[in-house]
Amino acid sequence: MQLDELKNSMSTLEQVLAKTNTGIMINVSASESAKTKILRKYRQNIISCAIIAIVFGLLWIGNVNNDKLPNFIKAFISILNAFAAIWYIFLFSMLKKIDIACSSPVALFKKTATLKLLNLTGEILMGIAIVILFTLFFQHLWLHKYSTAFWTTAITLAISLAISAIYIIPKYLKLFRDLNSIK
Repeated sequence: MQLDELKNSMSTLEQVLAKTNTGIMINVSASESAKTKILRKYRQNIISCAIIAIVFGLLWIGNVNNDKLPNFIKAFISILNAFAAIWYIFLFSMLKKIDIACSSPVALFKKTATLKLLNLTGEILMGIAIVILFTLFFQHLWLHKYSTAFWTTAITLAISLAISAIYIIPKYLKLFRDLNSIK
């Protein structure tokens, strides 16, 4: 199945590179459906990141429960989620501006490729920040003898990474692939 998709993508790419727009037609309904679903996911990410940023910002400012969760971790979570919300707002506005029905195939491929690259860049940078966050958090839990919390967090993190790799990431890849759907 992957080989057939690769062959189809290569033939599509050859057509685009040869500038034979007459033979390529965008499947507008499938692309619009994918665009709507990606916009909905971006909107969900914006809302959840904003809520987390506000909650941890208030905990940080209020200096609540410093023994279990120090202020630097609350600040890191709050700032990271605020930047993530801003980044998703940027991606949301970029995707919202793409007019699939009026774009030529080459222009649509270029716009979606840029969007994919920006999305991937943001996800990688946020992933690096999350690795730093969990490194600090695990050190805090281990050094303060919160062994139950340490192992619970580690197991939960491992399960969430597995679910993300198996279920969530393939859905995003399919949606971005459908965004460039061709008849």
